[in-house]
Amino acid sequence: MTVVADTLYSMLARKLRGFEECDAPKLYRHFVRTKATISVQQGQVSVVWPRHAHNPILRAVHWDQLPMVLPGLEGAPLAFRFE
Repeated sequence: MTVVADTLYSMLARKLRGFEECDAPKLYRHFVRTKATISVQQGQVSVVWPRHAHNPILRAVHWDQLPMVLPGLEGAPLAFRFE
């Protein structure tokens, strides 16, 4: 599991401009441990991130290239929003 986690952190780092060479603890602090509000309404899952210093980097991710449905929740659509 440690090897899988390390590989996933490396893949995440390559997608985030300016963080390509960061280690796992720094990525965790800045991106994984951040707060967000998740709500499920009318069959749609929404994730809303509050103002945060690293939001511009997250906004630059090509979210449209990621799956936007959750197969474990009967194909519920997934929406991301930044405040």
